Amino acid sequence: MIGWSKVEGLLDESLTKEDFREKVQKQYFPLEENKRRAGQVTGDLWRFIREMDLEHYVLVPTEAGFFIGRIAGPAIYDEMRIYNDTAFRRKVEWLNNKESVSQEKTPEDLLKRLKTIQAVIDASDLYQEIEFALRIS
Repeated sequence: MIGWSKVEGLLDESLTKEDFREKVQKQYFPLEENKRRAGQVTGDLWRFIREMDLEHYVLVPTEAGFFIGRIAGPAIYDEMRIYNDTAFRRKVEWLNNKESVSQEKTPEDLLKRLKTIQAVIDASDLYQEIEFALRIS
């Protein structure tokens, strides 16, 4: 799941990235002339809704390591979850018996990517490192 639940209509496939940003700006940052913050949020929402595909890995960092899942469904918008800010959702199959993967033996490139500030990042270039982390855990 991802936040920014009050921005409705983002599942409309005809929307461009600029349309996303305008909707985010209008809902969350209407008084800001600079669209930088809206742009950052838009990037996360765009990747979550448009770029994540079935079978892609999902990595969720924790203090001790990270969880690995696989996307098992399309992005959906659940209006009942707007108030706890989790309306944008995807079904995920959690791997590794739903247990965290330790950072100890995880490749350095993967650990660096997990420390990024963005909520949704592309780690498709680290596919082998993710597979390795699954095997060693």
